[in-house]
Amino acid sequence: MVVTIGHKYGCGGREIARQLARRLNVPCRDADPFAGGECPEPLKNLAARGSCVVTGFCADHLLAGTEGLIRVFLHGAPDRRAERIARQSGLTMEEARREALSRDREWARRYGVYTGGKWAEASRYDLTVDSTALGVAGTVELLSQFIALKVMRRRGGEG
Repeated sequence: MVVTIGHKYGCGGREIARQLARRLNVPCRDADPFAGGECPEPLKNLAARGSCVVTGFCADHLLAGTEGLIRVFLHGAPDRRAERIARQSGLTMEEARREALSRDREWARRYGVYTGGKWAEASRYDLTVDSTALGVAGTVELLSQFIALKVMRRRGGEG
C-alpha cells in the first residue's frame, strides 16, 4: 500500500502524513522536490520497497500506476485553515487568508502544468477529507480506518 496525500495550504497535510506514517509504521516522504517531471528513482524505489506515505501536491501523479496506491486529498474551511496558518506563522488572519489563497492558486497552476489535470478535483482521489472539521488526530484516525478497509477488501478480491 502506497498512500499519497495532497492538501490545500493550512490543512495540516504534512503533519497528518507524518502521524499517519508513524501510526502505520511505514516511511514518509515529501514529493514536492520532485514535482515537475518524471517520478525520480528515489521515490519509485521507496514505493517499490513496500508501504509508505508520500505527501506533496503532485504525489498522486508521480506515483500513478503504483500497485496498491491510495490517493487522498485534504481540504478544509477557509477560516479554519487561516486560523492554523496564522497560529503557526504569526500572520494576521487577513494575511493568512491571502497566503492560503495565493498558495492554493499557485499549486493549482503548477499541478495543471505538470500533470495536465485539475488539482483538488475529487474524482482524482480515492478519498477527500475536510481535515479542519476532524483535526489532525481525527483525520489520522479516519485515514487509518479507510486504509485498513481498502487493504482488507483488496485481500478479499473486492478491489
